[in-house]
Amino acid sequence: MNDGMNQSMNNIINEYAKQALRTICLAYKDISPNECGPSHEQPETADVKDIETSGLILICIFGIMDIVREEVPEAVRIITKAGVTVRMVTGDNIVTAKAIAVLCNIIKAEQIEDPNVCLEGPHFYEEMGGLIEKHGVE
Repeated sequence: MNDGMNQSMNNIINEYAKQALRTICLAYKDISPNECGPSHEQPETADVKDIETSGLILICIFGIMDIVREEVPEAVRIITKAGVTVRMVTGDNIVTAKAIAVLCNIIKAEQIEDPNVCLEGPHFYEEMGGLIEKHGVE
């Protein structure tokens, strides 16, 4: 895959993520006889990860949406009005997470570009480590 194709796929993934869609790539690979052993079980000499990530043929990229339960945005609004700051912790793509947070009333649409509103895991742990060191919390 060349840089242009890679950028094109990343653009598709990003556009889907902005719509609160989780992206899934569907691809296949033709396996040669005995490539994964005589009956195509785990290879004895090759790392399975290497076989699964090289020579794949892309069929499509599609997005799925986890529907936000009807009561969530209102519950977040009520608890926020009571003075509680609501935060979401997720392993989603950061762009997808922000879009879902908007749908849930956790953040406002105009906050999506604010780098201080959402943190990815490594940055969160880095920040937490600094706070722990500063305050001596264990």
